[in-house]
Amino acid sequence: MKRRRHTAVQERAFTLVEVLLALALLAALLAALNHFTFSITDLWARRQEQVVFQQHARAVGRRIDAMLRTAADNARRSGATTGATEAGEIAVPEGGRETLLLFDLPAGDPVMAWPERPLPEVSCALGWRNGEGLILYWKSRLELDFDTAAPRKTVLSSFVTGISYDYYDTESQTWEQKDELRESGTTVETPGRIRLRFQRKQDTIEEIIIVPDPAVEGVPAF
Repeated sequence: MKRRRHTAVQERAFTLVEVLLALALLAALLAALNHFTFSITDLWARRQEQVVFQQHARAVGRRIDAMLRTAADNARRSGATTGATEAGEIAVPEGGRETLLLFDLPAGDPVMAWPERPLPEVSCALGWRNGEGLILYWKSRLELDFDTAAPRKTVLSSFVTGISYDYYDTESQTWEQKDELRESGTTVETPGRIRLRFQRKQDTIEEIIIVPDPAVEGVPAF
């Protein structure tokens, strides 16, 4: 009887090898769970960064779209095309002159940081510089040094790594994309669309902005 009870106790107990094996399996399970948790956290943080980046690109695109539409609407109301978006040459603060997209804002824009009180009749230009990003040049036509001093500048987005322009061919009904504003003889043509390329790490977003025609009310059909 005593021998049978001793054998039953041995059958119910764990050996040292079994205990060590169980601890090893538990440690491996905890390590895998910890790795999984950190992977999920990194994935979530990565997704959040992508969402914020997308929101930034859309916000910049909408801001520029609003500016161009304001310029076109103001030109249409005045009965002329003066002040609407067009390609032209200006002197830039960095030195020299550049051909950019020009437009006028009757009451400026909130992105402009005036040294004193804001002024109306603001002449603007949209450009891009390597290492800085998308830039808005601006200066009020009411300033005494408007014709002599270079405009102020505001970086709209440092994530913009390039800007290109689309021109619509009415005959072939197709778009032609150019890295520079297209020249026709001695004039520079105004594009029908602007493409902004945003880059952050490995994420790339392209925003397409329609350049409104002051002679046509509403969004173009193409």
